[in-house]
Amino acid sequence: MTSEIEGDVRKTLLDRTDAEKVFRPWWDTVEDYLLNILIGLGFLTLPTAYVTGNPVECVVHPSLWNKTNLWDPLGIGLIDSKGQSLDDEYLEENYGAPINTVRITHWYVKRFCTENYVSKFVFYFPYILLIVPLTLVLVDRIFIKTFAAGNKIKQFYELLVEDSLQREDVENMSRENMKNLHEIMQSFRFSNVCFWSYLSRTILEIFLSIGLFLIYWCWGMPNLQKDIDCDVHGLKHTCVLPNHQFYFYILTVSSALLCIYILCNLYNLCWIIWPQMGLMFRVIRKYREEVDTPNYNLDPKKPFISTDNFLNVYFDKRHKDLKLLLNLLAETSGLPESFRILTLFDKKFQSLWKPQNLRFEEYETVIPNQKTKSHSIIVRWNDAPIGHFLANYDNKLSFEYTIDISPGPATELGLKSVLYKKDEEVLNGKPVVSKETESESFNLIEKGTPSFTRKHSHSIENFRYEVSFENITQQEEEYTVTISTELNGRTVTQTVEKFPMGQSE
Repeated sequence: MTSEIEGDVRKTLLDRTDAEKVFRPWWDTVEDYLLNILIGLGFLTLPTAYVTGNPVECVVHPSLWNKTNLWDPLGIGLIDSKGQSLDDEYLEENYGAPINTVRITHWYVKRFCTENYVSKFVFYFPYILLIVPLTLVLVDRIFIKTFAAGNKIKQFYELLVEDSLQREDVENMSRENMKNLHEIMQSFRFSNVCFWSYLSRTILEIFLSIGLFLIYWCWGMPNLQKDIDCDVHGLKHTCVLPNHQFYFYILTVSSALLCIYILCNLYNLCWIIWPQMGLMFRVIRKYREEVDTPNYNLDPKKPFISTDNFLNVYFDKRHKDLKLLLNLLAETSGLPESFRILTLFDKKFQSLWKPQNLRFEEYETVIPNQKTKSHSIIVRWNDAPIGHFLANYDNKLSFEYTIDISPGPATELGLKSVLYKKDEEVLNGKPVVSKETESESFNLIEKGTPSFTRKHSHSIENFRYEVSFENITQQEEEYTVTISTELNGRTVTQTVEKFPMGQSE
């Protein structure tokens, strides 16, 4: 029965919705585990509660032994002068009572001492263990309901994040969610509900958990005595507290868990007040400092990106909720997910992820004695403006490009990935390309038979990347080339280009 109640309590109070789980970072998850353990400890000690009929064990105080006319243990089995047994004087229910006087039964002594001399902390200890985590859980729930932060989180998750976590076709997702993006922007404009709810809840939980921790140590520990003295209507007794050692271990573990809970909340408070502790904020702020005039933005026809207009949707203090949720998403699901969502809101930021100087070359060959024509495509491009920064910011960040072409080659998958290429050595003003880094598929095209016909030609010295797709025999009206810019294996943005077959760009 107790286990069923425990399961119902955990399910009702600690179960999180999918939307809440996505925005709960590791420290909040640790707090949930700690509360789960504390609730489990409470239910573990519940059967030993004094309230449910587990009194202390008492005997007459040792100072009174053999010094009064109280019951003598050696008198068991004696008979009186009339030959009648005196054993009834020494039944358990009469222990500790003066012979031939008013009876104080043994059970009365135990219950009297339990009710009047046992510390209230020890008396209600299992219930205190339950009340502590339940109080902390209720604080979290109350703030979510009071600030309506749960509705904001649910809206943001259902309209955008849930779809993003399940898909890689970012380009299609962006087009399909234009209405949702507009709705979210309107909803989060000048919205600070989630931020203040999160901050207020964290501060209150810190003070509350510190207070509960002090109750454990200042009230609980001193009262976990091995035995107590008890005066039962003028008759002194000594009583042993059952489960004393068990309660001591449980209280020690609970105090340690509560201490960890306090540390998690303190870290959370620092993370909220100093966003520099967040990975996403550090990356974006560092890049923002270096993005005054990106090289790719020298074209006057393109919008100028400066620290005054770059990422206002993220840095604007008038709407902190979007920034908070993106930072939390980066902590739970990784940087790529947050960057992907941010590129949907900020087109200037999205342009930083697009590969530059994208070019295509097409080759055509006719297979001898057959009318079938085979096409080969070379795709060339330069780095996205943000690529160099991310690749050098942290070695743990893997920056790469994935190229998908349709129709694809007949003998291989029309999908290729290229990792970010570190800066090459320069000799006499020209990059030195080692044989190990040359594209094998490109070499096959360059060294192929004379049946290849070059439609267009561009100098390869101005391009850092190139991939080739050979033996495309399927005849379509146009090619569709999709270049995905990926971070740690997750697509952040996509560039989709189409051009007629037989006329490359």
